[in-house]
Amino acid sequence: MNISDLTKSANLPFTIGGGVALLLIFVLIIYFALRSRRAKKAATPLVPPVPTFIEIFEIERELFIRDPFDSSEESIIEADELKSVALTLIVGLREYLAKMFENPSDQHKSMEAVGKHLESAGVTPIAYTQWSQAPIQGLAARVIIKGRVRTALFGPSLAMVRNTAPMRTEIIDINESATEAGHIVYILAIDGLAYAVFAISHRLQEVIN
Repeated sequence: MNISDLTKSANLPFTIGGGVALLLIFVLIIYFALRSRRAKKAATPLVPPVPTFIEIFEIERELFIRDPFDSSEESIIEADELKSVALTLIVGLREYLAKMFENPSDQHKSMEAVGKHLESAGVTPIAYTQWSQAPIQGLAARVIIKGRVRTALFGPSLAMVRNTAPMRTEIIDINESATEAGHIVYILAIDGLAYAVFAISHRLQEVIN
């Protein structure tokens, strides 16, 4: 049979009927394929995203006092020098943790946050000797400031109150308000005098993978 025979009036109904049947078969194939896909998708259980949390430490307040004692030449230390001393003690902490293969504690992490904060402001460390650290007391080292060897301490406020001379009112006020807010407070002291205070907040931030 030729194609021309299919278009003859006698065969035209059969031709149309066959075309409709083929079209119907094609539509049914597509319908069942889509239905099967939906069924598989519905049968697959949805796995909710698993949240993870990262610790965020932020410097909320900081204060540097150049003359915490009597404004004598020996007791005056400028803010830039104080920042360098604080960063120097934290650099010593980094080297200690790397050497000991020790996982940082929350105290170490919050101190590191202070170090990053200072570095982001362009502060650079200085040389140090006799560096040490204790979980309660904090960090200590010998540094040279204006040609004189000084003992620098950087630690929690409660420990530093016992290891320093009476603090200036400004430092006490920040310490009290930050403690009430649940923040971590560190004090930088040099030769037993409190020169700086840092208040650090700590929170967990959710990260969706």
